[in-house]
Formats: sequence, C-alpha cells, structure tokens
Amino acid sequence: MSYVNKETFYVSSDTYIKDKDIPIKPNSIFRQELATWEYTDSGIKRTTIIRSFDGNKHIDSYISEPIGFKKSH
Repeated sequence: MSYVNKETFYVSSDTYIKDKDIPIKPNSIFRQELATWEYTDSGIKRTTIIRSFDGNKHIDSYISEPIGFKKSH
C-alpha cells in the first residue's frame, strides 16, 4: 500500500496536535477499521487498515487478502 491518509483515523489524546484539524478519539472507541477493495490481474484484493486503541496510545496494523477468481476454460 503506497499511501494511507492518516487523517481518516482518530488520534490518541497524547499525540493530538492542536494546530491540526484531526479529531481526538472518543472514550467509547477501542478499534477502527478501514477496508479498501481493488481489482487485480488475478481477481480482487481487500486491504484492511486497523487502528487499536489502548488508553492514550494506538497501534496500527493491516491485513491484505487476495481473492483469486477461477479461470474458465
């Protein structure tokens, strides 16, 4: 994945930059996911970006799932 718009996600309160217009995470949120689907030469691919919150910190990870299509003969 070449580019992730980091402003799509909430930020933890300890990393919040007051000059930016990035929303601080509400206390009730503990996880965010952003799924992107794209066509590939062999089928499609689903990439999910995950942000897990733990107190005033967050951890980012991603899952990439290729889904191949059967070729007809």
